[in-house]
Amino acid sequence: MIYLDNAASTKPKQEVIDVMVESMKENFANADAIHEFSHKIAQKIKKSRKIVGDFLGVDGNRIFFTAGGGDGNNLLLQGIIEANSRTKKHLITTKIEHPTVFENFRYYEQKGFEVDYLDVDKEGYVDTEQLKNLLREDTLIVSIGTVNSETGAIQNLEEIGKIIKEKSKDIYFHTDFVQGLGTVDIKFDEIPVDAITMSGHKIYAPKGIGAIYLKKDVKVINVVKGENSENGIVKRTMPTELIFAFTKAVELLQKNYKNDMKKIQELKEKFAEEIEKNIENVKFNSGFDIKKSSPKILNVSFKGAKGEVLTHFLGMNEIYVSTGSACSSKTGNSRILEAMKLDPSEINGAIRFSFSIYNTLEEISEVVTVLKSSVERIRKMR
Repeated sequence: MIYLDNAASTKPKQEVIDVMVESMKENFANADAIHEFSHKIAQKIKKSRKIVGDFLGVDGNRIFFTAGGGDGNNLLLQGIIEANSRTKKHLITTKIEHPTVFENFRYYEQKGFEVDYLDVDKEGYVDTEQLKNLLREDTLIVSIGTVNSETGAIQNLEEIGKIIKEKSKDIYFHTDFVQGLGTVDIKFDEIPVDAITMSGHKIYAPKGIGAIYLKKDVKVINVVKGENSENGIVKRTMPTELIFAFTKAVELLQKNYKNDMKKIQELKEKFAEEIEKNIENVKFNSGFDIKKSSPKILNVSFKGAKGEVLTHFLGMNEIYVSTGSACSSKTGNSRILEAMKLDPSEINGAIRFSFSIYNTLEEISEVVTVLKSSVERIRKMR
């Protein structure tokens, strides 16, 4: 088996699994209980917040654990918008956001809010001039993801944040950092961001755990009701085994991620080189210079070969890839590639390959061989 769908989910590291199992055995009490056993667990959770906060360059006291990236996006966006909607009704996002962001803005648009969706260029980068022109005094929030889940395009958060805050320090800036965590070298103490979303299963941790950062003094309401207090604005019993597993994954990132990303970047570049050398009529959708996009993601269009069919051909050879984000892969043509103004043949033939530390150069060579024969067969079937 060759797994190249790591933007959808990664294989947990053994060290992470070990921490999770140990925690299930040793840290099974509810952190909200009043006895000493629970108090010790609550203190460990506090340390976990600091570890995650330090890695991001933010205040660890403002880290809150969630059930994942989608949960975090919903909690942050709904909590901030609902808390500030009496005085502000203008929202801004982009046409290429993850569904858990994009559909929230669609929801509020249907409720009567005025929503602007920023355009992107042919490489998937936000039109910052358009952002400048759209910002208003009654703009409540701007949400722009750091790394696109389908193409790997990395937005310039520093420039975007500066544009937003120069217009008004009262406009909130949220970024979906799910695909950015561990793949881009960003410290948020240098970026005027108010809210950040993360997820564990993109960084070799289990599914079902993530975190959000919410800057102090951001006006927000709890959209999840309850009495649990240990996790602040996220009112639910803390899954301690998942939190400590996620924390271990972040610690391993802190230690290894620059070397890991260098290795993955080399795999991606070699893969692109071999595709270009061996297969005709292809187009890379991860920027004109793929070195500038996420090292983890390479989006390629194979003209004349429908992406969904090609995915099945590869799957029959136990090579696993995707046509786009797992959260929107069953909804038809890619909204992201359409926003980038690719032509229909390029959109229909698009495949997302996403890499991990477990992939090898030998696997890359094998995939290219199978890919070449599969594309040729599909093109002959037309």
